[in-house]
Amino acid sequence: MAVVVVALYLAAAAVTAVSGGLSALSVAAMASMWGISAEEDWLGPLLAGICGLNAWMLWQVLRGPALPRAEGLPRSVVWLRRLLYANVAGDLVLWELVDALSDTVEYVASLVVWAATVILLVRVVSGVSARFRAIALALGLIGVLTPALLRFLDGPGLQVISLLGLASFGWTVMILVGQRRDGRWSSATIDIGRIALVVLLAFPVLNLAFQWLLFDGLGLVVSALGVFHTVWLARTAHELAGPVGMPTAETSTRPATGRGPRPIVAVALVLPLVVVGAEEGARFSFTGADEGCRERIRSYADTLPQDRRRAFLCLARNGTHTGTPMFPEDLPDQRILARGEKLCAVPGVEQRQALLRRAGGSAGAGDLGDALEFLCPDVVARQRADEAREQAERERELAAWESEMNARCADPWPKLRARRQGTAAYLLFDGGGYAVFDDRDSTEGAGGDIFKAIDDGFIDAAGSSAAITTDGENAPMCLTVKAFGAAPPLRLKGWERVVEVGLLSRSGRLVVPPYPEGGDSGAIKPLPNLAVDGPGRYRMRVYARALELDEDDYNAPVEEHLIVVYPGRSAKKVVHRPWR
Repeated sequence: MAVVVVALYLAAAAVTAVSGGLSALSVAAMASMWGISAEEDWLGPLLAGICGLNAWMLWQVLRGPALPRAEGLPRSVVWLRRLLYANVAGDLVLWELVDALSDTVEYVASLVVWAATVILLVRVVSGVSARFRAIALALGLIGVLTPALLRFLDGPGLQVISLLGLASFGWTVMILVGQRRDGRWSSATIDIGRIALVVLLAFPVLNLAFQWLLFDGLGLVVSALGVFHTVWLARTAHELAGPVGMPTAETSTRPATGRGPRPIVAVALVLPLVVVGAEEGARFSFTGADEGCRERIRSYADTLPQDRRRAFLCLARNGTHTGTPMFPEDLPDQRILARGEKLCAVPGVEQRQALLRRAGGSAGAGDLGDALEFLCPDVVARQRADEAREQAERERELAAWESEMNARCADPWPKLRARRQGTAAYLLFDGGGYAVFDDRDSTEGAGGDIFKAIDDGFIDAAGSSAAITTDGENAPMCLTVKAFGAAPPLRLKGWERVVEVGLLSRSGRLVVPPYPEGGDSGAIKPLPNLAVDGPGRYRMRVYARALELDEDDYNAPVEEHLIVVYPGRSAKKVVHRPWR
């Protein structure tokens, strides 16, 4: 069986290499996932070397026990061998097949199988103390549960998870020590286990030290070296067939009576060559933008688990609010998915966007969060909760500031009550000035001109709007508006300028713009509609005076205006007190 499978694998590699389609092999799909361009000159030799390594792995897995199966194996040993072979099949293809049906089922199944393997392997190894077994079991179970913490819990950070992951390293060390003392395992098996141990440690250390370093040939090499772990598991299962205390003869030939893995395991090992095939047949190889996919996307909760990665790809490939795709259009799906997982692991919105820009993409915080929700919903939920808290804090600060600013202004005619009135701080923009207008009148050219008001020195009115100049700019002023049913007393005392003009309200509204509708200007709190009799003609009297300037208080108002509006048909401009 081993000869046939290895020969088929090497023949397939040779044919695709000669035809220039080495990327058609499953290992090339892995290269695509690591973000390596197919145009790299060194990719071909590297993949050829990995094919050779895989062929060696298949030979080691399928060659069967090195010794005849011992009679009367304990039930724990029998089940441990079955579990070890299940892990080997899972490493090669089984878990991928289960993942195609359900990501959750695949994850739980692999976790349960490996947990049972850890427990039984600690129990079966002989020549060690009970204390040794207890420590090894604790480390092994911590190593098993660590991925679950990373997947399901919000609390631990990436650094904490990585440190907990070292428990797997400690468990492997103790098992190798136990295998050496036990006597059933050959020195070659233990040496392969040591190599697997170094690879196990190298991957998270490099990943922590250089987050983007593994998106290149180094990441592919480290991933490919994972075959040593698979070989160690297979040889551990093979040599469990020998009696305790009897080392295997590494150079001896395998007797004809020995039994290798069951045929179903061998079929599972050959299946990748059939399932993966050419790259265009691989899952998520390169879908390209699908303009209609956005309409088919529902919320995360309403999207089936097996469809969430496709939903992420849809949002990542289609145009964002900036009009450009989130990632470069020529990236294959696996590379986009891998980069999405990297973005999920980065804390903070700004850091994610910086990482995305370094990857050649761009997206606003909202677009990026909407897409990543389908890969890491917990991360995005925490981000949105933090953003909501920050927004609430900004709104509280703004409300406090607005309240303070408005408290600085008072009604200059407190005893003369109008049908509608209000007082507010008004923020002035560059150049100063403000308007009173009918905000629902779209008649073209029906309005006052601020430039004409500047030429006049104070006000210009036409149609349904008036433009009023101010002495101050980029500063607050106090503005009071009062709407009467008839003309109020003139009351010129204390005011520097008083001018009256006529206005037409076609829709029954005359208003002052609220902040920040006009950019950085407007009344800080809403002021009432001054057209008290609905559509028609009105007289508007504007009072203005400067306030004492406090050079130490940048928020102090520099000017005060009073606007009085009442019904009146005249459009004549009357200057009651001119500017001096």
